[in-house]
Amino acid sequence: MSDNKRIAKNTIFLYFRSFLIMAVGLYSSRVILQVLGVEDYGLYSAVGSIVVMFSFINGTLSAGTSRFLTFELGKNDEENLKKTFSAAFAMHLILAGLLCVLMETVGLWFLNNKIEIPEGRTFAANVVYQLSILTCMFSLTQVPYSACIIAHEKMSIYAYVGIAEVVFKLALVFVLLYVPFSDNLIAYAIILAVWSIGLQIFYRNYCYRRFFESHLTLVKDKKIYKNMLSYSLWDFVGSFCAHGNSQGLNILINMFFGVAVNAARAVAYQVESAITQLTNNFMTAVQPQIVKSYAQKNTDRFFELIFEAGKYSYYLLFLVSLPVFLEAEYILSLWLVEVPEYTVMFLKFAVAYQLFRIPMRSVVQGVHATGNIKYLNLTSGCYSAGTFLLAIYIAFKLGAPVWSCFIVQGFNGIILTHFELNSLYRNIKFNRLKYYTEVFLRSWCVTALASIPAIISVLYMEQSFLRLIITTGCAITFSLIGIYYLGITKEMRIKITNAIKAKIGR
Repeated sequence: MSDNKRIAKNTIFLYFRSFLIMAVGLYSSRVILQVLGVEDYGLYSAVGSIVVMFSFINGTLSAGTSRFLTFELGKNDEENLKKTFSAAFAMHLILAGLLCVLMETVGLWFLNNKIEIPEGRTFAANVVYQLSILTCMFSLTQVPYSACIIAHEKMSIYAYVGIAEVVFKLALVFVLLYVPFSDNLIAYAIILAVWSIGLQIFYRNYCYRRFFESHLTLVKDKKIYKNMLSYSLWDFVGSFCAHGNSQGLNILINMFFGVAVNAARAVAYQVESAITQLTNNFMTAVQPQIVKSYAQKNTDRFFELIFEAGKYSYYLLFLVSLPVFLEAEYILSLWLVEVPEYTVMFLKFAVAYQLFRIPMRSVVQGVHATGNIKYLNLTSGCYSAGTFLLAIYIAFKLGAPVWSCFIVQGFNGIILTHFELNSLYRNIKFNRLKYYTEVFLRSWCVTALASIPAIISVLYMEQSFLRLIITTGCAITFSLIGIYYLGITKEMRIKITNAIKAKIGR
């Protein structure tokens, strides 16, 4: 199977999984919000943010594990591949123990002294926190196994597990609706924890049966640990900013505006997460090919993947995002019985920001493939860490409204884009101007063409289900036209046309 066909096949498997989970997830979220209530739903989000804040270090080792496993596969070095996996597991096991100590001390103090907990819900918050820690510990040691599946490009397993996740979420909805619990929040947290741990055990068994490198051995080669730790150390700043900015914003919102606004943000970002998951699937399928092409010193293929992934990831996200952005209020009213205040605003900004930043995913993956990530994390990391949360804290402290955080995040994204492009240029001769014109300019032209008809339908029609259908139809139709004539190269249009003619001929 060719590399491009493998990417397409894996993307389809991941899309199938995402559509199943998204369809049921959106419905189940509505019921869960209704059963738990706005306060408990927001409390669950705020408590989870503390655990994520402490586990951000896992992101650095996770990226390193995925990169090194894929790199060794690209070189066909079986001995180093096995050593890399076992070394990665040992590092994650040690990290899990260290973070457990931090979360049971500093994190527990922060929960009970700084987080705004509604009266009478302290015990429930602490139970949820302990279950979150338990799940986090399993997740930390799961990373090498997930990285192994992705490195081998065996994405079909995620599609099959997606069916099980759909069944589980539907069962969870019925359990919460019809089984009387003394505390629905605690019951919800227990059920999710059991499911998450059980799923991770399944993935580990799958890897053990399929991939020889997942059979753990004791690794004494200090060079392997040194290389992975060095890579992870430089990735530490970037990972801290990515997780710290998101979860730190959640905590700042809790401190200044309360759990109700946390619930609004949680609902909005759940919709945003469901949308961006479609693009994430594509990037997950492309990532191993980017690393392997660099490991094989195939620079033409390396740059081709970065440029094409940057464009197509934007197009995939835009096809879904445009109707959601324009009809956010109506879609949320159909989905939820009661839409929390600020949810529409949070959702629209989250979608717009993701559209702006999504083309940079392939560039960042290119930087990570080279293994030289020092400049990337020193520049974008230090800038972001030094300005983002501090600026938002000052704004909130001075009495600024909650939407002021969007302005700060927008400016932050522009600066990060410059640093990321410059990082790849420093590692390997990369035409930054060509990336702006071929990826950003083409994407914005498609956006302008597709948006006008959809905006007109919103402006001249009353809010209704019919308008939603027409807006979606206009958005998708004109997006596809724009992508075909403005978004892709002439060579790609010829390939698509020939492929369609061949299909018709058959």
